[in-house]
Amino acid sequence: MQPANRQLRRRAVIAAAIGNFITWFDFAAYGFLAVTLGKVFFPSQDPTLSLLSTFAVFGVAFLMEPVGAFFFGRLGDRIGRKAVLATVILLMSLSTFTVGLLPGYETIGVSAPVLLLVMRLLQGFAAGGEPGGAATFLAEYSEQNKRAQTVSMWHASSYLSNAGASLLILGLNAGLSAEAMLSWGWRVPFLIAAPVGLVGLFVRLKLSDTPEFERLKESGEVSHHPVRDALTGSWKQILQVFGCGALQYAAFYFTNIYMETYIHSELGYSEVSAAVSTVVCLAVASVGIFVFARISDRVGRRPILRIATICSALFTFPMFLVINSGSLPAVILGHTLLGICLAMFMSASGAALVEIFPSRVRYAGFSIGFNMAGAVFGGTAPYLATALIAGTGSSLSPAFILIGTAVIALIAITTMRETAGPKASVAATADVARS
Repeated sequence: MQPANRQLRRRAVIAAAIGNFITWFDFAAYGFLAVTLGKVFFPSQDPTLSLLSTFAVFGVAFLMEPVGAFFFGRLGDRIGRKAVLATVILLMSLSTFTVGLLPGYETIGVSAPVLLLVMRLLQGFAAGGEPGGAATFLAEYSEQNKRAQTVSMWHASSYLSNAGASLLILGLNAGLSAEAMLSWGWRVPFLIAAPVGLVGLFVRLKLSDTPEFERLKESGEVSHHPVRDALTGSWKQILQVFGCGALQYAAFYFTNIYMETYIHSELGYSEVSAAVSTVVCLAVASVGIFVFARISDRVGRRPILRIATICSALFTFPMFLVINSGSLPAVILGHTLLGICLAMFMSASGAALVEIFPSRVRYAGFSIGFNMAGAVFGGTAPYLATALIAGTGSSLSPAFILIGTAVIALIAITTMRETAGPKASVAATADVARS
């Protein structure tokens, strides 16, 4: 099977990026609108209780991700990457669009948060098929010596979705009154999922499946039981993905989503200042991720991953001290440094965590490990951070969430084989080369 040409690779990147953008745009919009959604769906005399309720429903979606991972991961390794990714983007777009149509608590009472919960569960189910599919799709379309650079487009689209959601919500808050925002303004970010989703679906349907999956079909190597085969033959790799995913999920949702609420609600800065800090962080990180990915393709995955986790473990608490120093420039600086540590990690993690799996169980194996980490560490990060602050009275306490997950990731990295650079193992190089 000949490798994909440049035009096909470009189309593959666009197809993966659009779907990933929609998936995480919804999660970002929900996180950035947490205070507003708390008033719409969970009105309470206690703002902290409303915020906790909102983040609880935010986190529940992640509990469905492993279910989606098992379901879509199995299909992705049996019938192909393309068909599953098209299904995922359709399901995510429809459920997100429906959130924008939901009536609030004042209109239908307790049915409002129940319907929101149902839609979030459906979104979580769909999201369970996106990371494994997008990362596998990009890895199998990429050139071997540029795999981290290509797969990092998956992460870059996540950063862009967060930045886009933040800017849109900033514009809505600036252009609408508080009453209009509570009445209908909050619906806008969810309603635009429909037209963007149709574009993404069209692009994904126009592509052929990956060259590697076509090779598997031609050679008769397609797994008939990919979930079982992954759990029995690649359980160690699944645990490694889970360990690395612990830091990636916790840091991503804390740094890129919850931090905006933290800066506004806990530190007392305006919504505009909080959004500016988020956008600066995301802009710098989205550039940094490509720089580090390029280095990773040359020196290997493990050195970059190891440095990123050590920096996260050692420097997160000092960065929180800077963020809490009482100066907006210091807030933006500390926030951006957190984002750079995460960008360094994500620059190599996407390619590394796909490459360690045999291609016949790659979609399933990666999806299971990654989304299990999301269920445990992703959705809980904002809720746990809010609860820690409420329980301890210290705005510095959330730092220990990132420190703890960095230690977990470091343990996982020490057990991983190198799949790129001069120290790549022979087995890893052979499997990657076939892809």
